Amino acid sequence: MMLLASPAVAQEEQRAGLVIVHGDGSVITQCVAFPESSITGAELLARSGLDLAVEASGMGATICRIDGEGCDYPQDACFCQCQSSPCIYWAYWRLTDGAWVYRNAGAGNSPVQPGDVEGWRWGLGTIKKAEPPPDVAFEEICVEEVATPAAAPTAGLDAASDNVVAAESTAATALTLTDPAGAPAQTAAGDASLPAEATSLPPLAAFGILFGVLVALPVGAFLIAWLRGAGRRKS
Repeated sequence: MMLLASPAVAQEEQRAGLVIVHGDGSVITQCVAFPESSITGAELLARSGLDLAVEASGMGATICRIDGEGCDYPQDACFCQCQSSPCIYWAYWRLTDGAWVYRNAGAGNSPVQPGDVEGWRWGLGTIKKAEPPPDVAFEEICVEEVATPAAAPTAGLDAASDNVVAAESTAATALTLTDPAGAPAQTAAGDASLPAEATSLPPLAAFGILFGVLVALPVGAFLIAWLRGAGRRKS
């Protein structure tokens, strides 16, 4: 009988660990969630989503193949590699008080509680010769995921900062500096000269020019009048 594995149910409140050890020593661990208060070891395997072949027997479900390794029931006998010595099959374990304990009862008759860790190992399956899975605690398999705080949006702040920088740059460009030595006017942002119409005279120079014009006007009028009078006397 083929047991189609269903996806693990995403329930955080009920979870159990699963350790699968292949014949080459590779290890697979899974944290399987379930909404019930208890399920069987066979149901825990089915909800892991791993490839399974299972035979229904008087002891419940007998596990023939896990994750592609084992016996292809029903084409082959469920214990196809345990017909003689050596007897190789999927040995069933339960982690109890920090130590693996061989399970004589079938997985279909073994209740699994939240926090339990189930183990399966492909190899010599007799009680005396079976090798337990490596020590893996429940907390190592079912690691709590801590939510990472979402970063505060910075797009608005960046745009405001860019506007401030642009405004400061514009103000700096518009600021005109006057060189007392008469050199071309420069901007605060660089050495580029502004057009002649953009330059301005300092207040003292403007006052001097205005004063000179005011003084020159009456002096000029006096000279013109004197020259005219001198011309009349000669004639």
